[in-house]
Amino acid sequence: MTENSMSLQTWIDALDTILERLEAAEMALSSEGAGRKSSGSYYTPADVSGHFWRLFWRHHDVANSDDAKRLIAFKTFVEPSVGAGMFLFSLLRSLADLGLGPSAVSTIKFRAVDLNEAALDFVAGTIAKLESTFSIQFENIELENANFLEWARSNDAKNVIFVGNPPFVTNERGSRWKNLYADFVESMLDNFSTPDIGLILPVSVCFSRDYVDLRRIIRDTKLPLSASSYDNMPDYLFKAGKPESGNTNKANSQRCTIINLGGARAGVIESSALLRWSTSERAAFLNDIPEFHDCSDFDIERQIPRPADQELARYMEKAEGGRTARSLMSRIGRGAFSIGGVARNFIGIREYEGKVSGVIPVRTHEQDSSLILLQILASSLFYKYWRSFGDGFHVTNDVVDRFPISDEFLKQCESNIPNAAKTWKRRQVFAKVKRNAGKTITSYDFTSAFPGLVPAKL
Repeated sequence: MTENSMSLQTWIDALDTILERLEAAEMALSSEGAGRKSSGSYYTPADVSGHFWRLFWRHHDVANSDDAKRLIAFKTFVEPSVGAGMFLFSLLRSLADLGLGPSAVSTIKFRAVDLNEAALDFVAGTIAKLESTFSIQFENIELENANFLEWARSNDAKNVIFVGNPPFVTNERGSRWKNLYADFVESMLDNFSTPDIGLILPVSVCFSRDYVDLRRIIRDTKLPLSASSYDNMPDYLFKAGKPESGNTNKANSQRCTIINLGGARAGVIESSALLRWSTSERAAFLNDIPEFHDCSDFDIERQIPRPADQELARYMEKAEGGRTARSLMSRIGRGAFSIGGVARNFIGIREYEGKVSGVIPVRTHEQDSSLILLQILASSLFYKYWRSFGDGFHVTNDVVDRFPISDEFLKQCESNIPNAAKTWKRRQVFAKVKRNAGKTITSYDFTSAFPGLVPAKL
């Protein structure tokens, strides 16, 4: 049967009504039953799941109904923690945008796994209503009450695409991975032959030392990789936090990365910047596709970068193998200045404080090196580097030490030393003062002080 425009619109309206209900249902299920509560899972807003599927179809080169039909005829979708079914029903809604109505999607193969029986009952009831309303049968949707890690070890599903938002919860001390989400990813890659993966994960998967081995496993699959990463300010990807549990971050401030792994785009390794948007921009932002940058020259075992822009990517190519910021510092030299240990819109330069919690002291052997480093670490170029290789919040010794300095950039800073010295003397003009835990903290925002620092010919 061919889907006519009227029946397709009726289908879309029905799915939109379901998605409106699911957010409240997810919140209720997140606190119902010991299994779901201890999983520490976020519920996924409908606009985020819609964004997720737009990225998924892009990664798999699905642009129209024929492309979509071929994919769903061949692949089996598996969601390891289905909850109230947000990813399942938003999948159907995204397929409707590609022109597939109820009869066309009724053959879709989807295996929904969850520890919480109440969640599966809810999904079953919603499916039954759609089947009754549209006179269809979803014969290939299976609801399975199971621990996914056990399910994966004993299952022989073929042509699998894993999708969803697996639990972010702290593992017991001594576990292979610090967080349970890594167990889920490793299990998917270990137990299934070249699976496709589309998951929302903590951004720590991109850079944390705890997951170097996980990134190596991902790299060694040689599967195409697309990653888009999301900051937690000023708006949040998730609208509310997890229930009380062993969760590593109980607040609604989790930075996340949407990873798509697999598909036909051989050799592709790409990543977005660490993305920010305001509440007023949310609808437009989540309806759009972010800009991706080619990261195939980076070793993703060390880190999956979040390139701030193409300018930084070109700079990194020029600076490859050159000096680093660490090479201009001395562990026993004179104190030059300090760097605030956290940042948002600028890298905070402070008076030298020595070894004090929350700051990075910068020491050098002579004044010129101090002024060169001041220019480098206060520059928009270093800020972009931090946004690309940091976590978007902490400024770490590793990020500072590893910053590569191109010959062109170094020469520009050397020629600008007299101006840098004058700027430092009048630093109070650039002061930003705030109160933190009852203490007054003064940082200097020099991002406008050295406008010629970024090399003009990248």
